[in-house]
Amino acid sequence: MGRAPRRSRLNKDPAMNQAEPARRSLPARYAHRAALLAVFGVWVIFAWPGLSLQFATLDYWRQRLAGRSLEERAAIVDYPAYSVARQVEEVVPPAACILFLAYTGPEHVNYYKTRFDYYLYPRRVRIAANTGAQAANCGYLAVFRDAPANLAEEPFRGVWDEGRLQHRLASLEKVYSGPNLDIYHIRR
Repeated sequence: MGRAPRRSRLNKDPAMNQAEPARRSLPARYAHRAALLAVFGVWVIFAWPGLSLQFATLDYWRQRLAGRSLEERAAIVDYPAYSVARQVEEVVPPAACILFLAYTGPEHVNYYKTRFDYYLYPRRVRIAANTGAQAANCGYLAVFRDAPANLAEEPFRGVWDEGRLQHRLASLEKVYSGPNLDIYHIRR
């Protein structure tokens, strides 16, 4: 594309009769671009340690998940939620409601609620970090104990009374027992 045509001196509009500005020198025309490149360069220098850590983490996960099925990848990435959900899926019928008594940190309770809702649909899922929690019309009760690494990151802050829990579970029928999970059927 060429330059815009010069304005004619015969134009009647006084605003258009102004003289053209003088051409700026080459360094003046590109100074803002050079400044922008310099700012970007400084940002890269400061951000590089964090970026290199992210690249290393990406490479680690690529190697760890390479050659695995989607099922295996989900079990690794979403541990222990995925494996617990698969265990519940085998025992609890799709139309049932299940109350999880979760020994986990407060933010993890919210996380597991969303994960279990997703993985266990159409089952109705309730979750609480309290051994005395009640859920009307739930035919199953699951005692879920989070992985030690998650508890180290975010300690449990709910109400957990082992004696009260054992008393509550004594009258229930145990239908599954695993490393992080026990499932009970509530007989009515």
